[in-house]
Amino acid sequence: MAKSENNEVMFGARGKIGNLVVFKNFGENQTVIAKRRKKIINPKYTIEQERTKEKFRDGVVYAKGVIADADLTARYKRLAKPGISVYNLALADFCKAPQIKAVDISEYNGLVGDYIRVRAVDNFGVTAVKVSIYSASGNLIESGTAIVQSNNLDWRYNCTIVNPDFSGGYLRAEASDFPGNLTVEDVEID
Repeated sequence: MAKSENNEVMFGARGKIGNLVVFKNFGENQTVIAKRRKKIINPKYTIEQERTKEKFRDGVVYAKGVIADADLTARYKRLAKPGISVYNLALADFCKAPQIKAVDISEYNGLVGDYIRVRAVDNFGVTAVKVSIYSASGNLIESGTAIVQSNNLDWRYNCTIVNPDFSGGYLRAEASDFPGNLTVEDVEID
């Protein structure tokens, strides 16, 4: 793969020459000259590959929707680096769900005012974290939205219901991002 930068002759060139090479534009002043990919006839995909293709297709629809919406375009444009389009950022955001890095229940003793801390991250930001507390028998004790802390990593949920038999129960943390991806993690309460 060859790169051509600030070349007046090749500036803006794109497409293919015969079946040999293709020209692609990246950023404002960069043209990439690459060998043409060979097309595989009648490919066979695994179930996982089919799922990935479907997710990518959905991501393309999401990215096109972002481009069509001026407010969403502006949101991603603020994060764009040179040579990276808003479309590519939106697609990347859709394809990567948030991660729950830690759930801290050390301050939870089943009392009103106890709190639970959830550390959730995403490549473009976590939009919401929900915490639900369940009894040992699986009954919902309480549920609510956590509040993001000043470090933009940690989310704090303040408990509002007394739970005298909290031992043996579990807690569910759910983190979501802007495209609507959801990550769920269950933590057993000792």
